[in-house]
Amino acid sequence: MLYSPAHRRQDYPNKAWDFLLFAARNTAAAFAAIHHHGHVLGDVNQGNVLVGADSKVVLIDTDSFQINANGTTHLCKVGVAHFTPPELQGAALFDRVPRTSNHDNFGLALLIFDVLFGGRHPYSGVPLRADAGEALEKDIQAFRYAYAPDGQRRGFNPPPKSIPISIVPDPIQAMFTLAFTENGVKSRPTAQQWVTALDDLRGQSKRCAMTPMHVYPGHIGRCPWCVLEDHGVIYFLDIQVGITATGSTGFILARAWAAIEAVPPPPAIPIPNIAAIAVKPTPLPPGIQQQGVITFWRIVIVGVALWLFAVIPGAWFFVLGGAWWAWVVVSDWSGDERKAERTKREAARDAAQQAYDQIVGRIRQEVSPEAFAKKKQDLARLRDEYQHLPEREKTEITNLHATAEARQKHQFLERHFLDAATISGVGPAKKAALRSFGIETAADATWNKVISVKGFGEVLTRAVVDWQKACERRFVFNPNLAVTEADKNAVRAKIATRKRTLEITLNAGATDLQRLRQDMISKAKALSPALQAASQKLAQAQADLNAI
Repeated sequence: MLYSPAHRRQDYPNKAWDFLLFAARNTAAAFAAIHHHGHVLGDVNQGNVLVGADSKVVLIDTDSFQINANGTTHLCKVGVAHFTPPELQGAALFDRVPRTSNHDNFGLALLIFDVLFGGRHPYSGVPLRADAGEALEKDIQAFRYAYAPDGQRRGFNPPPKSIPISIVPDPIQAMFTLAFTENGVKSRPTAQQWVTALDDLRGQSKRCAMTPMHVYPGHIGRCPWCVLEDHGVIYFLDIQVGITATGSTGFILARAWAAIEAVPPPPAIPIPNIAAIAVKPTPLPPGIQQQGVITFWRIVIVGVALWLFAVIPGAWFFVLGGAWWAWVVVSDWSGDERKAERTKREAARDAAQQAYDQIVGRIRQEVSPEAFAKKKQDLARLRDEYQHLPEREKTEITNLHATAEARQKHQFLERHFLDAATISGVGPAKKAALRSFGIETAADATWNKVISVKGFGEVLTRAVVDWQKACERRFVFNPNLAVTEADKNAVRAKIATRKRTLEITLNAGATDLQRLRQDMISKAKALSPALQAASQKLAQAQADLNAI
């Protein structure tokens, strides 16, 4: 049950991701011991592995192992469908199929994946085509590993709000890909190789500065658990947070904010006025009349036509003919060459305008005082939030009474697990699919959540929801436990965690602003020559176009 976030929060609430790494590593070591002696587990599944509070692992159900003794192989006669490797999917009788350590290595990789990735099954995800997601066994048989680099080609995206495969370094990602795709049929990563790889990964782990309960691999820049929490997904509850007295951390808001205020904004880059840049237009090619010449002859022709009209009353045809001649024929002097030159100059102006707009856009986005001011405004919002934390804590504790029944019901439903339920049509594989979408308990099993999982139509969804309603009907509200001290402490712990996070962020605010300022100044220095060149080029292109 350790692989299940819902179970783990109840049974091992103080265990972080490093504990899961220990358990995964020790599981691999147990497999390696069995394989070293020439035996095979065969019926690999999560129910055959017990994990102690010290992360040590014990394998049970050894009566189903495939044993080699005195030259005789005693076959494993059973298997769990969603732990069976692709090449054995559909096998009618396991008592006629000799298992190999490579078959075990599929189940081992799946166990490790389950533990490290929050109980998600590697072959369950968001289907991208009609034949994917109907049955977990078929997806395993078709090698539809949802987290593969080419997962979309295989027909899946990972489930929403799941732990990204990038949480483990590239070599371990490659081990999972080999274990769960076609090449693994010949040779998957061995148990001993997993021991070595997970030992290396444990040695690279680091702890989040904001939430010490968050442990993650060192190759990642930002804490992945904090990123998931930003999206409302909580894998690890920091129950170790103490309720510290105000000021005991040494943080002084006024001092931190004074340091933030002392950081001046970066100087702005002046944006040139294109119209004010003095340039000399490029002369027109020989034979192409200047616009001024054309305008002159238009005036002359129209003037002559009007004079004739005045001298010869009723000679309106002179006026119309002159106007037509001025605007059509005169405009067509140097005809095709003129049009081609104008098209060329318009294209040059458009290209110069685009280049200019791009560089100005980069400046406004990357080095303008507005970007610096936005960062400072974000810090100001955090400062205001910090100042209101005592009020927020008081309000949330007061609101505990209003939400008491709903919280008790939710806690009651969280103790009813899908994997222990008997639901018509919902076997282990279907439950694994639900678990991959974060549906583990009666508290999770809402109609909208269940029916959104591929393979769950109205009939199966109704069966799951009916089970959830049956659990709910057994709930009895206890007003004597409406608001316990544990409830209040949970609120205090949450506020204390947020307080510590804000203190760390605000303490680093001045340094972050100074770093941002220097970065913007460096970028401005690099962008200024490009801006001047783009401005000059646009002014020249506009002047050239105006000339024609």
